[in-house]
Amino acid sequence: MLALSAPQSTLCYAYRRVGLSSISSADVSGELPIGVSANMSRWVSVVFLILSLATGVVGCESTTAIRQPPHSIDIAPPDGNALPRWTAIRFRLARQKGEAVNSYLDALIADRILAPTLVREQRHLKLWRFHRRWPNDPTGHQFSLLLYAPEATARRLVTQVQANPLLEQLRNDGHLIEWRAEPPSKEPATDPADTSDRSWPPAVQNEWPKFIMGASQMWLGLVQSESTKHSKLALHARYQAVEKALDRLWFEQANHAFFHHLSALFGYKPVRVIRRDIMTF
Repeated sequence: MLALSAPQSTLCYAYRRVGLSSISSADVSGELPIGVSANMSRWVSVVFLILSLATGVVGCESTTAIRQPPHSIDIAPPDGNALPRWTAIRFRLARQKGEAVNSYLDALIADRILAPTLVREQRHLKLWRFHRRWPNDPTGHQFSLLLYAPEATARRLVTQVQANPLLEQLRNDGHLIEWRAEPPSKEPATDPADTSDRSWPPAVQNEWPKFIMGASQMWLGLVQSESTKHSKLALHARYQAVEKALDRLWFEQANHAFFHHLSALFGYKPVRVIRRDIMTF
């Protein structure tokens, strides 16, 4: 709290403000200078006392302003539903007779069902990636899209997928066993590294989602590029042709386009592969 000094200090400051700097504290307490009436002095005193209090200035020696503490702002806690989290959209697909896998269906679903929704929601998606698998186990052939986005974004995307008539067509044709949207684990996966392999070093877990998102984007782009070349074919024949083209591209170009340039980023150092051989690219 500021303690106000005697009126003569305030009046002294007031006179200085109006150009009567020659008036001292003694002058204020004694006789007024020639030409300054008592009424005028009282008027000046009252006016500048108010101004002095308003600006927080007290006394002749100090012009320090009162510094009010900043107003406290109540910040609402962040909405948990607005925080990015991982959501998986999974498609379980039937095998052919004789247990052969219709792996081309992954490209068909990626291009015709998932790509349009990814385009619509891309500015809300922090990370996303595809996952393919078809071991001969209870899960079998399953194609997945994993999203790292706010829950509202994931719900919109799931709604758009559900509205795609191709889903019902694939089910009626016996290709689609089921599809579902779910968290990838029981606990909310809110960390970008939550879907990375836990056997990897933490640094790799943290950065790998960016790598696999770029790889997924490239794969989808190749699917779409090849699809336009076979637009006159029937739906399934079209994506069977797409898969054959990508198989050939992988076989002929992956060594240089993918492995060599990735190896270059790491300084052409040897790498241990699944066969435990030492290889360079």
